[in-house]
Amino acid sequence: MNFADVDRLLGMKRVPLAVCMPEDTETVMAAYEASNQGFVECIFVGNKDIIRGYLDKIAPGFNPEIVHCETPEDAAFKSVELIRQGRASALMKGSISTPTLLKAVLNSETGIKKSPVLSHVLVFEWENSLRFLTDGGMLPQPSLEEKIEMINSTKALAQKLGVEVPRVAVLSSVEKVNPKIQSTMDAALLAKMGERKQFGSDCIVDGPLALDNAISLESAHHKGLFNEVVGKADILVAPDIDTGNILGKILLYFGNVQAGGMILGAQCPVVLLSRSDDKQTRMNSIKLALAAGKM
Repeated sequence: MNFADVDRLLGMKRVPLAVCMPEDTETVMAAYEASNQGFVECIFVGNKDIIRGYLDKIAPGFNPEIVHCETPEDAAFKSVELIRQGRASALMKGSISTPTLLKAVLNSETGIKKSPVLSHVLVFEWENSLRFLTDGGMLPQPSLEEKIEMINSTKALAQKLGVEVPRVAVLSSVEKVNPKIQSTMDAALLAKMGERKQFGSDCIVDGPLALDNAISLESAHHKGLFNEVVGKADILVAPDIDTGNILGKILLYFGNVQAGGMILGAQCPVVLLSRSDDKQTRMNSIKLALAAGKM
């Protein structure tokens, strides 16, 4: 599957998207463009007067449903409530602060937490198929337990987007286990867990793998590595947030690949757009979240 397939997957039926505090130009423009493309039905949650001011200025003919809220905390609560009620299939952050929104998502009584861990995934198109990179946005130094949840969440997303048996490469700087490099130790344990089907029989995990071994068969074979993951990984698990973030931005800026990102671990995908995201990345992020939330 590639991004064109995601468009076809969404089809003609508009999918409901809760937008929390669309009280800035970037968020309103993204929602307006997504609505114009015909695949989203937006529900704006925030201060109706501020929202209406942006709508009148940016998109005078755009009239989404508006759920009025006086405070960011109330907006976060009501946005999450739309997901719980089944009125929206995905959630997008506007000008609300990330901690305020995530606090509502993670609330033990009224939230929509599904996994013990929230993680970020960048979905990018390479060699005409979707690949997945985690985590470049949420977990600074993920523990072994957090990496397990990262794999489980990303595996579920990959399968929703057409990858029947995801191949997971747990990355490090080298492909040999070295007790002095913690990422190789974690990777070896995760690979053994995969071998024993602790991620299910529909997932293959290998590591530690340097990036070249994960994406290049020639490189892997040159180093004597032969298995179902090397050279054709679907999911790349970064050892830390620095690696994931830098690799993701290399893909976007040097590689110029099509990409989109979201937060996993809740009952629905959560889209946190960046002001530096270009129009295509914004649209891809929304489409991916809607496609994942729809299935």
